[in-house]
Amino acid sequence: MNQDPQEKVSLLLKSRSGRACIREGYQFFTSHFRRIFRHTWFVALCFAIVAATAATLPVFVAPNMLWPALLLNMMAVILLLVIAYRLLVRKGLFERLPKGSIPRWAWLRHLGMETLVWLFCLIVVLSLFVITTLPMLIVMAANWINNIGILTGDPDGMPGYMFWLTIVVFLIAGFIQAYVWLTILGPVYLMRGSIAQQKKERTEMKAKIEEESKTKEYVQNLIYRP
Repeated sequence: MNQDPQEKVSLLLKSRSGRACIREGYQFFTSHFRRIFRHTWFVALCFAIVAATAATLPVFVAPNMLWPALLLNMMAVILLLVIAYRLLVRKGLFERLPKGSIPRWAWLRHLGMETLVWLFCLIVVLSLFVITTLPMLIVMAANWINNIGILTGDPDGMPGYMFWLTIVVFLIAGFIQAYVWLTILGPVYLMRGSIAQQKKERTEMKAKIEEESKTKEYVQNLIYRP
């Protein structure tokens, strides 16, 4: 369903509390999930390939590759969020904020709201992440135990298809995890819009007060002019 541009602007540029940003952000994500999936499935697939590659490093290369694997995965998450957001803006699902609408240090004024939104989003992501990574962790543990047994002289107990099964499990888990991470976009998108709107309202209020003050001063000068 295509949205009217004015409707999208009013959805974004609206003063909200942190709780409202979270609630409406997740509602926005779930109600538009089919469109989000249609525009981002290729990015999610690329993320799944990178995440699967990172997961295989400590399993099939060396256990001491765990930290490089985590670093690679973190970089993939950042790129996923940035590219997906820009795609959704280009496709018209997200409204681009006016340039300069959020000052560089505006987050200090809204530190409480930003902390609440980011903390809640991370809790949701980590909760879903544990569920989606469980099959992958089981496969990784099975491979590690088998490799430790081989090093101690035991025969290889893994079937021949285990390597490809591991790759498939990692790819599926990575693809699902891409959309787990993308749930962050809804609340953060509305939070940024709320910050921009509150900044706009403060600027307009300040300008209105200054104008009224000048008008009052001008009238007083006319009245009390000798």
